[in-house]
Amino acid sequence: MPRMEAPESGVTVRMYRQGHGDCFLLATRKVDGSAFYMLIDCGLWTNSEIKPEQTIDKVVADIGEATGNRLDVVLVTHEHMDHVNGFAAKDPTTRKPCFDPIAIGELWLAWTEDDDDAFANSLRERFHDTLLALMGADERLDRAGFGVHSPNRTMLRDLLSFETGEDAADGLRERFREIKRRHPALSARKQGALAIEGITNKRAIKYLRDRIAGDPVVLRPDHDPYGLPGVDGVRVYALGPPRDVELLLSLEPQGEEEFRLSADGATLSLLAATLDGGPENASRTFDPRFGISRKDVERSHDAFLKAFFVDHYGVKGKRAAEAWRQIDNDWLDSAETLALRLNDEVNNTSLVIAIELPSTGKVLLFTGDAQRGNWISWAPLKWSVDGRTVTARDLLGRTVLYKVGHHGSHNATLDGSVGAAYANLSWLASNAFQDEFVAMIPANTPWAAHKDKPWEHPLRFIEERLMQKARGRVFRSDVDHVAKPGDIGADEWQKFKRIETDLFFEYTVTDSPT
Repeated sequence: MPRMEAPESGVTVRMYRQGHGDCFLLATRKVDGSAFYMLIDCGLWTNSEIKPEQTIDKVVADIGEATGNRLDVVLVTHEHMDHVNGFAAKDPTTRKPCFDPIAIGELWLAWTEDDDDAFANSLRERFHDTLLALMGADERLDRAGFGVHSPNRTMLRDLLSFETGEDAADGLRERFREIKRRHPALSARKQGALAIEGITNKRAIKYLRDRIAGDPVVLRPDHDPYGLPGVDGVRVYALGPPRDVELLLSLEPQGEEEFRLSADGATLSLLAATLDGGPENASRTFDPRFGISRKDVERSHDAFLKAFFVDHYGVKGKRAAEAWRQIDNDWLDSAETLALRLNDEVNNTSLVIAIELPSTGKVLLFTGDAQRGNWISWAPLKWSVDGRTVTARDLLGRTVLYKVGHHGSHNATLDGSVGAAYANLSWLASNAFQDEFVAMIPANTPWAAHKDKPWEHPLRFIEERLMQKARGRVFRSDVDHVAKPGDIGADEWQKFKRIETDLFFEYTVTDSPT
């Protein structure tokens, strides 16, 4: 493929079509006239390729060719498989990292990746505890005889794959066992943290950290706008993630604040079961002296005792008429819910950026997978720039390109009116640039719809609203061509310049006043 040229003005955005995941290459012009390249995320769900021949290694090879093997900035929004596993991809022939030939200038991360930030560290500890608890839940389901394709485990293992970047938590489980053998004196929490450092998603970030000369640039919403190295005038505003714990853990559009920062009862119960052998020691209704374990019943030689418990409670391999009385494994039922919640919480830590162009003030908005609390946190944000106040509402109003959050799912784009007090879709492109609005949805809809528990990605209502707002100018990675709506005139559609290939879509936001 030929080199990706930087436009005379503005930014060219290349949206790769690797599968159900994000990978965006941006090009703009430096002061010296050369091209500046920024890559935002690179990943996909396992086996979600849109076209079988367009694999992630081919995407990375194209990035190298397009940039002359030089990325000025790599920005990672958050640590999910479909945003980072491309950075850990290996060349199928040499087995070397695909990104090895590509030089990386700077790495930009959210403040949640700052090892010196106490709040970020507490979030990381919460993530570790929950992930280990879910790993233990999957292991206990396995021991209970549930196969990997059983309904009880399918979604749990899918979500574990998402959080780890590998085949469920199998690799994590093996590392955890090995670390326990090698470092028996360490606490279980420390053993777990060491094991988690080896998961694919973590290794992808470490790989990027090791590839740059200095420290990563950590972006914060309360910081002045950031500049692009060597580029004049372009400003990058960090809108999220928020540092307010209630907003950070507010996940659903209905606004219910469900969680606290510290691990809750469900997590602690699962974690105790994983690390200590059962949830009894974490939280049990009765003192141990008032109960008898199922294991003791099964091992007992007392025929009457066994018969009583088989009839009234059930034991391994038996079904009792009153089997509902078994409550010792009820904690496993919370595993799927907990896994979904962990997924949403990581989504909500997404680094959200608004890229402002210098001449026109047009804005490109990249939201990662930000959910409700992240969106809500933007409304009060403001910055002082050259003696004037810039607000988040103002930036969103000037947005002409929107990278749709989380494949267009129900909880990553908020509905609302222009007059609403919170950021929502109606705030975007609500001023003079409304006729230039374009949206990009990274999704493999058929793949998502055919999962054991289907996902509606994108949500039909959101896609319809975007189509209406953008007057048909909506790229979806699994749709080969953006079709002209029937109510749009030919002259208007002719102005919508784009490149469409099997590997990527490309669109330029110009920065020349009309």
